[in-house]
Amino acid sequence: MRAKITRNGDTAVIRMDGRLDVEVQEPLREKLHQLVRSHIASSDSPPKKYIFDLEHLEFVGSSGISTFVQTLRDFNSASVIRPRYANVKSEFQKIIKAFDEEEAFEFFDTLESARRSFDQ
Repeated sequence: MRAKITRNGDTAVIRMDGRLDVEVQEPLREKLHQLVRSHIASSDSPPKKYIFDLEHLEFVGSSGISTFVQTLRDFNSASVIRPRYANVKSEFQKIIKAFDEEEAFEFFDTLESARRSFDQ
């Protein structure tokens, strides 16, 4: 599993791809923190808006999904503006929503619709 950040103005897009299973949960959590820290350190001002692009992410088994959702929830709570989630397959949206008692996740069909949502 890989994660890459690209930035456009005050918005950072975190693209995740590859296989997500129970073995990559802790490395994922650390990778997200590391990517954000290094991205923030290398720029004049940290991004205020984050979009997770999960189009190429594959979930393998259900045992790691609760940890994955918790990792994203932790990221959400540390963010000033609630992150957006784009290109999330419908079956994964259902699973994530099942673990999302606080309704912390906003799903969008495309990156562009996620970007526009920040302006509304």
